[in-house]
Amino acid sequence: MPSLGLTQPKNSIQVIRGTSKAFELVVSDETGAIVNITGSRIIMTVKRELTDADPIIQKDSAVGPVEVELSEPKAGKAKIYLDPPDTQTLDVREYVFDVWVILASGKRYAVVPPSVMEIVAGVTVIT
Repeated sequence: MPSLGLTQPKNSIQVIRGTSKAFELVVSDETGAIVNITGSRIIMTVKRELTDADPIIQKDSAVGPVEVELSEPKAGKAKIYLDPPDTQTLDVREYVFDVWVILASGKRYAVVPPSVMEIVAGVTVIT
């Protein structure tokens, strides 16, 4: 079952409201071996609460490289992009997110289990 290496510890993410941010995802199996994600679909979902029906942000590689890019698929690497409009109007607080990989074979894995995304206020506010 693939696991994840994120650039943030413990899969927590901190984002300054209204900024651009890119996260690198590295998919590996339980032994640490890199998983080839060629032809895979990657979905990142952010919600206010785990039990909410609708996401406030969803990034999907099926939409194209603007949201999620399979940057080095043979090396298990993808990039997930947040743009200023994704977080500009969000309240300063903690949200919950997860990331799923759907391999070309159709097998699905939650490579980031439900984790915390904290939106923090910036000093400069750009409208």
